[in-house]
Amino acid sequence: ADRIIQHIGDAREIIPTIDQPFDLVFIDADKREYCEYYNLVFNRVAVGGYILADNILWDGKVVDPDAANEEQTRGILDFNELVQNDPRVKNVILPIRDGILVVEKVAN
Repeated sequence: ADRIIQHIGDAREIIPTIDQPFDLVFIDADKREYCEYYNLVFNRVAVGGYILADNILWDGKVVDPDAANEEQTRGILDFNELVQNDPRVKNVILPIRDGILVVEKVAN
């Protein structure tokens, strides 16, 4: 417990105030902003650290062409593409419930 610091609130306001590197970041927020959250925390995550993103399968909507234009679904699709094309990370989707994307930072 003395090694874990939990921050709750708007990440866009909180993250800039933190002067420490992150070993683990859990993203579970407005799906339209996942790319912004990822970019906001990435340089603060240590190499070997992890970013976990919840709801990455979005109730199956990520494979439903009819849902691709919904704002929340589009946010998840854009985020998935961003991470898949980022050569600084390795990642895997855990298909548990609504899906968790596990992203390991392997380079700056």
